[in-house]
Amino acid sequence: MVFKVAERCNIDCDYCYYFNMGDTRALARPPVVDQDRAEAVGQWITQGCDDLGIRKVLLSFHGGEPMLLKPRAFDRICASLRAAIEPKASLGFAIQTNGTILSPAWLEAFSRHRVHVGVSIDGDRLAHDRHRLDKRGRSTFETTKRNLERLVDWSNDDRALGPSTISVLDWRNDLAEIYRSFRAMGVREMSFLLPDRSRDDGFAGDGETAAAYGRQLADVFEAWLKEDDASVFVRQIERALARFRLGGPMRSENVQIVVVQSDGSIALNDSYIPALPWYRDLPQTSVDDTPLRDHLTLVRSLESEAGLHSLPSGCNGCEWARLCRGGDVENRFSRNGGFNNPSAYCEGYQVFYARVRDLLVANGYPREIFETRLEGAA
Repeated sequence: MVFKVAERCNIDCDYCYYFNMGDTRALARPPVVDQDRAEAVGQWITQGCDDLGIRKVLLSFHGGEPMLLKPRAFDRICASLRAAIEPKASLGFAIQTNGTILSPAWLEAFSRHRVHVGVSIDGDRLAHDRHRLDKRGRSTFETTKRNLERLVDWSNDDRALGPSTISVLDWRNDLAEIYRSFRAMGVREMSFLLPDRSRDDGFAGDGETAAAYGRQLADVFEAWLKEDDASVFVRQIERALARFRLGGPMRSENVQIVVVQSDGSIALNDSYIPALPWYRDLPQTSVDDTPLRDHLTLVRSLESEAGLHSLPSGCNGCEWARLCRGGDVENRFSRNGGFNNPSAYCEGYQVFYARVRDLLVANGYPREIFETRLEGAA
């Protein structure tokens, strides 16, 4: 579950789906959540645990920039959520931050409530400052890097606390070098995201292609493979390897993400925002009027009606269809075709999966196993 405890940000990333892709509704919601609303969210989750027999909850604090909350307010919110939920279910916390705000008080709150900290950082200075500038156009790299290093020291190698990193790809960056730079800082959990776009958005040209992004993901895989350290977790690699093992997506990839906003309104997964013509017309519900059980029923209906979990017809016959399943749904959207399109990154996925296969075979993985698991890809 994602809890949007802040609906504003202190920096201005040009690729930000939340503020810079045309959906301005966040600006009409409270800048930060208040204690009463947080307590109402806690009671709503608790009732959902009762109704659905949920025994484990992972709550991730997002924004905007969630650390625009004061650390004392954050501490109170965590305490109230624990008081409400922990009698019914185990509760884990995470936070995703741009890494520009950190203080001893924040570290104390993270320690007290065992919060896993994720930091958004795109790589070295050049890579990071292509897109992640402050509101006056100034670099945020040194502050983010310094605070990431502080978090590595603070966590004392406790994987439950992180820190992990999220990086958005840019076709001009050297991803193998970025991977190595994160490892040199002591980071052991990473995620590399394709830029948000729908089928209608196209690419900038000048070397930006879907295939270029596929090569970058493959470069990360090759760097990870060369390091040969099983303790390093890269989300896109783990997902690809699991799909190769299983011949398709993991069950955990179909988990519904519930997003609760600062005013208590409930949204579908906001990573769907690149499909804005569809996303902005979805019905609005609230923790005040819609139990979690009913919200999940509504989500299943909306996603099924839109065909979000169906293989696009254009993917039939592709050798990677069972592994890829059309990619992330927001990258399949077009105004004319809805979600029944191959991903905007289709060619990139083909490049990535082919290179992963070739590298694994070169390192002794039997090719015939791949062929068996890819059969019936239509």
